[in-house]
Amino acid sequence: MPATVVITIARQLGSGGSYIGQQVARRLGYAFIDRQILQRAAKELGVDEAEIEGLEGSPQSFGEELISVFKVGAPDYIYTPPPPSWASYEQLAEIERRLITELAVQVSCVVLGRGAFHLLRGRARLLNVMVHAPQGFRVERVMSTYHARSKAEAVQMIERSDQYRSGHIRALTGLDWYDTRNYHLTIDTAKVDFATAEEMIASVATRLPADEAWPWVNEPI
Repeated sequence: MPATVVITIARQLGSGGSYIGQQVARRLGYAFIDRQILQRAAKELGVDEAEIEGLEGSPQSFGEELISVFKVGAPDYIYTPPPPSWASYEQLAEIERRLITELAVQVSCVVLGRGAFHLLRGRARLLNVMVHAPQGFRVERVMSTYHARSKAEAVQMIERSDQYRSGHIRALTGLDWYDTRNYHLTIDTAKVDFATAEEMIASVATRLPADEAWPWVNEPI
């Protein structure tokens, strides 16, 4: 039986990566893995999701305004979590690492964020995607989709999101989130519309070799 197919989507706020990931999952009949990871981690820890949401950004982000995705089918939104007193970033990261690895074996899926491109490296039938766009494109989309009140506020949201996400990846993997060697495919949605991006990802994913992993060029020597 061939291995499951796993598509990981890293994305910049305002680039449309979450939407594209959902569309690819629907198109291929794959599971879309996002909030389920947080829900299962909370269940294992015996706490409410709200108590650990603030731990997903970076080790330094407790109690700060954090931009992340916490709803399947919804865009990123601003959340200000209370500082958790009982759990650590390392605890949550370890649970999410295990859950993502287990799910990838069980079902073909699209995994949004959470450093999955690194956690699943070396497995067969893995496609790592980065969705990005220039700031101007992202500002317009943040204002229209996430209801930023001004361009200045949209820029601030984008800068904070990039900081938290890149910090999370650095803490989790030791890698630079922006390094294109982490990904098999990078898509600029200012140049490639969402429908075409969906088509590109789905086309490549359905052609992955069944029993051979692509070389991961950013593997430390």
